[in-house]
Amino acid sequence: MTDLVGRIAVVTGCRGGLGTQTCRRLAEAGAIVVGADIVKVDDKWARDVGASYTQLDVTREADWGALADRVGRLHGRLDILVHNAGVVAINTIAETSLAEWKRIMAVNADGPFLGTRAMLPLLRDAGAQTPFGASVVVISSVAGLVGTRFCAAYGASKGASRLFAKAAAVEFAALSHRIRVNSVHPGGVQTAMVDHIFERYVEAGIYPSVEEGRRRTGRVMGGLAAPDDIAKAVRFLASDAAGHMNGAELVIDGGFTAA
Repeated sequence: MTDLVGRIAVVTGCRGGLGTQTCRRLAEAGAIVVGADIVKVDDKWARDVGASYTQLDVTREADWGALADRVGRLHGRLDILVHNAGVVAINTIAETSLAEWKRIMAVNADGPFLGTRAMLPLLRDAGAQTPFGASVVVISSVAGLVGTRFCAAYGASKGASRLFAKAAAVEFAALSHRIRVNSVHPGGVQTAMVDHIFERYVEAGIYPSVEEGRRRTGRVMGGLAAPDDIAKAVRFLASDAAGHMNGAELVIDGGFTAA
């Protein structure tokens, strides 16, 4: 029930470690994957991953409209939409400028809203053709569940995306759209973004080095997750195996938020 043969998928933030592995896992399951990112990727990336690529700024309504037109023209529907694009800022509240706050919110909160709204007609068309409907997966964070030091803007944006997923799930169900919307909440993952967080913690004197930050965090969580640990969960939520999951939070943090 995790086969995705012939289903159409869009994954934002495809260039990063998590985005790349998510595209790869969906393609391996048989999906026709369109990777989207603000930074252009080369043809080798597309060949290695098994996906096509389009440039997309998730904060621009016009970009989403163009992508919806392209997917509609080529495929006529959209079965899977993964909101993976994200940015982080590690600052105290006093150090966070309004411009930075708005930038974090624009990518992490506005992006899922704009994308889901733009793709809604294509998602509805897909929902009518598959047993459990279309699937939208929002990559949030444990920072959207609990308070995290120096992450006020990031945590607020991820909390917003979490609640957006729930609201969309309830609304679409009430309107009989047959579109499931769930969120994924990773903890520490072996990615450049997480290393950036450790770098800021080193500057603040919390850890003596990035390596020590990885070690200590991994010890708490039973080891940092690999991007594939998150990608496999996204594949599950996109599939019919998760057909009765809607408005759910899938936490993948090694027990970090359970303590």
